[in-house]
Amino acid sequence: MNTIAISDLLFPAFEKNALRNLPQNFGMEFFVEFGPVKYWRSLLPQFNIQSRPISLHGPCVTVNLANPDDTQYLSRYEKDITFGKEINAEFIVVHTNEQWSGNRKDIQNLVIERLQELDKLAQNIAGPRLAVENVGLLTNNLFNESEYIELFTKFPNIVSLIDVGHANVNQWNLPYVIQTLNKKIIAYHLHDNNEKKDEHQPIGTSSINWTELFKAINTYSPNATKVLEYANGTFKSMDQLLEHLNSIESLMTTK
Repeated sequence: MNTIAISDLLFPAFEKNALRNLPQNFGMEFFVEFGPVKYWRSLLPQFNIQSRPISLHGPCVTVNLANPDDTQYLSRYEKDITFGKEINAEFIVVHTNEQWSGNRKDIQNLVIERLQELDKLAQNIAGPRLAVENVGLLTNNLFNESEYIELFTKFPNIVSLIDVGHANVNQWNLPYVIQTLNKKIIAYHLHDNNEKKDEHQPIGTSSINWTELFKAINTYSPNATKVLEYANGTFKSMDQLLEHLNSIESLMTTK
């Protein structure tokens, strides 16, 4: 399966209706943090979620696994994983950290302990797989390239989601990361930037070598979902987005 999906980051809140016109062969990813389960239950059926691949983006504003004072991470993820099971989501995106402070190794160990708790929770619920994303830019990058790769030796059930924009800012060797993790990668967040800021711009508009990147993706993780996680306002309509998707179709299948 080679799914291309669209994140609702592009069409948030009152603009989300645009996603109704997304063809059925595309998947969708939703930031479920920004609304109660009741809201999502009433909203999502209009997007034909039962007949397309679906993923959820877990909490990244109200939860911070790297904050020792965060006491709600388990209850919040329990709600999201349970809802993900209800709608048959394939995976739920997990951030290792947001802002953090203190001893780096201690905070890493805290996050690893909490990922172990979330892994156990997800197994008990039998819901979507947990997809741990590489997050944190520059000095806020808690797990560097090699440490991120090492995470997946600790958790047999947890999989990787590679955010190529974050990796680009942090100057990771993406082809090497992709080759090393290969089938552990369940999905990618695809967007471009100028190597300095997390701009979430369209593929092919800035500094990333997409030909090289898609060659690695399609060689080592050909079944991973490609989620276009573009910034709100990048495209004003579904027609504009579809025109863009058509223009990059051959690039995305580079081998």
